[in-house]
Amino acid sequence: MAPKKSPLWAHFSKESDGKVQCLSCGQELSVKNRSTCTLIRHIKNKHPTHPISRQTVTEVPIKKDNCSSSHQQLQRCSTFKMAPKKKKSQLWTHFSKSSEGKVKCLYCGQQLSINKNKSTSSLVRHIKHKHPTQPIRRQIVTEAPIKEDNCSSSHHLLHAAEDSAQYPLSSGGGKLQVITSYSQEPLSIGKQKEIDKQLMFMIAKEFHPFSIVEDKEFKRLLYLLNPNYKVPTRKIVSNLMIPALYNEALELVKSRLDRAFAVCLTTEGWTSRTNDCFYSVTAHYIVEESNNTFLSSDLLGCISYTKNHTAENIADKLREVIEEWKLTNKIVAVVSDNEANMKAAVRIGGWNHWGCFAHSLNSVAQSGLSEIKEVVEKIKNIVGYFKSSSQALSQLQASAVGMDMPEIKLKNEVATRWNSTYDMIYRVLQMKNAIIFTLSVLKTLSLSKQHDDLELITQLHDDEWIVAEQAIKVLEIFNLVTLAISSEQKLNASSIIFYYKQISKDLNYTDLNEVMPQVRNMVEKLKFELQNRFSDIQENNLIAQATILDPRFKKLGFIDEEGYKRAVENLYTEVANTTLADENVENKRCDSFIKSEPIDQNIALEKIFIDVLWNDFDAEVRQHLKPSNSTISAIEEVNKYLEESILLRKDSSGVCQDPFVWWHQRKHIYPKLYQIMKTRLCIMGTSVPSERIFSKAGQIVSAKREILKTDKTSQLVFLSYNLNNCN
Repeated sequence: MAPKKSPLWAHFSKESDGKVQCLSCGQELSVKNRSTCTLIRHIKNKHPTHPISRQTVTEVPIKKDNCSSSHQQLQRCSTFKMAPKKKKSQLWTHFSKSSEGKVKCLYCGQQLSINKNKSTSSLVRHIKHKHPTQPIRRQIVTEAPIKEDNCSSSHHLLHAAEDSAQYPLSSGGGKLQVITSYSQEPLSIGKQKEIDKQLMFMIAKEFHPFSIVEDKEFKRLLYLLNPNYKVPTRKIVSNLMIPALYNEALELVKSRLDRAFAVCLTTEGWTSRTNDCFYSVTAHYIVEESNNTFLSSDLLGCISYTKNHTAENIADKLREVIEEWKLTNKIVAVVSDNEANMKAAVRIGGWNHWGCFAHSLNSVAQSGLSEIKEVVEKIKNIVGYFKSSSQALSQLQASAVGMDMPEIKLKNEVATRWNSTYDMIYRVLQMKNAIIFTLSVLKTLSLSKQHDDLELITQLHDDEWIVAEQAIKVLEIFNLVTLAISSEQKLNASSIIFYYKQISKDLNYTDLNEVMPQVRNMVEKLKFELQNRFSDIQENNLIAQATILDPRFKKLGFIDEEGYKRAVENLYTEVANTTLADENVENKRCDSFIKSEPIDQNIALEKIFIDVLWNDFDAEVRQHLKPSNSTISAIEEVNKYLEESILLRKDSSGVCQDPFVWWHQRKHIYPKLYQIMKTRLCIMGTSVPSERIFSKAGQIVSAKREILKTDKTSQLVFLSYNLNNCN
């Protein structure tokens, strides 16, 4: 076999004549006529990251004057092929030559000197001390013995040098030093795609602008992590990679929704900072797997909307989305805010509507706060004063430290969210003593003009502080329920009656004789608004059935016995009218069997006539027996479920128990109830999940991204929600 001339041979060892073995996988290959084609194919297909390219060599004349014995053998040829002189260490990838004897660090820009011998010691020290994460692998040096006897020509030496891309140097002692050059492995296609995809995940899920791939510091970071990674351009990200990821996520969501038995939609409108209008539509459904049952949700779209927001136009848009996702026969309810156009749109579409419980609570609480609006306005002024004056804020923080009070950041209210007003009042009350002390100090030190401002701010008298303290206690139950109902992965629809009952009970416990007149008026207003909005909540069949099918509530989730009994009767009917998939199959088998049954030709004609007489009667009997049997079966299944022990909200170790796990374990005991459960416990009590979409969208359409087109905004919001949901 000819001497190995190519770097290709670094991956193989000779086994026998015409046979070589791959050093990476051990596979044995044949070499015919000394051809390396099979070896090249093997490396390309099995080990694509291994370098197989040839290294260029140049011819350098060798002087024929006095040489040592080992060099005299080289004098037989006129030239000797040697690798071109170049920087052989990976160390040089961190520096650039700035002038003679000077190099510049590519990371920090520091200039370093190298001596006449071109020693790299100073460069190594610089990298180790200043940039310790950078690789500075030294070249591998081995010693190859030089035979001093019969060497036919320099041919063998040339092949030895070419074989491992080595540079021969004399070291004395009859040995030749061999420096093996460093070869950096290229990034495989699979690895490049993997990093590309993670980069797209980062942009979509964390709301980064596309321009991040052009950011110098970001590109430098990627280079430090992997110098071989090629960062895509902004246009490639925007026009190719994000749309490709969007299409991939789209197919994934479609495959999940295809398996959904029933779907509840939540929807919300939003206007971006660029005045583009969007509607979000989110689907919520029960996922049934072989070993688990759970509630899931997917964003169907953040849809750009340019038409007038009439009920008819909104209904058409909703219908378009539902048909696009093939959910026409799966929608059990649509949850939205209580705006008239949204309620009318759902009614036009023929879907069941449920007004967002969180929006309703917000309206009730806002009406109650209107009874103490003077106190709220003064508290708002106090917060605004400290927000606008760094001197006042510093003094407040110092006062809090001096009084051993926890430093709490003051927050102003957001007019549309009642719980932000609650939070504002609560924080001011927590800092009450520090605020009073700070304002008195600032008033003493202030000039006459500032004195007038402070007089206005400090108009919160002792009785008004009492009003604020009593009001916050009354509103605490509203705050707790708002926080609980806003949790997307909870059974919000099944909990609504329970929450309403708890709020009513808490308000009724308030002793109106022990509170300030303004607070008394607030409590009365809250009771009236609550009754006005939720008095008929038990009559909503969807909400009532969701409550009774939650094993944590059952009967205990209802306000009174009458509402519970009505829900049970409706559930009997629902179960009786429910047909399981395997029942349909069984009925078809029976019909097929009856139709295919052969007729005995020997039956007497008289008997046939007698059977004809009984046909109508038999049909009538079957008609009466079927509903009776299904009703009895339904009653038995429902009663058995209701008699079973209620599911404790938390187990003995304090961990919240999952109602869906409970149902999964009993789906074969209550098969029809399990099927109905999938159409009820997917109903959300609030459209908060859709509202959250737009808090994310606000981050996406930031100051850096105002030029984003609406279709790109829709794609990014879709990816942000659904990629997080996948993980």
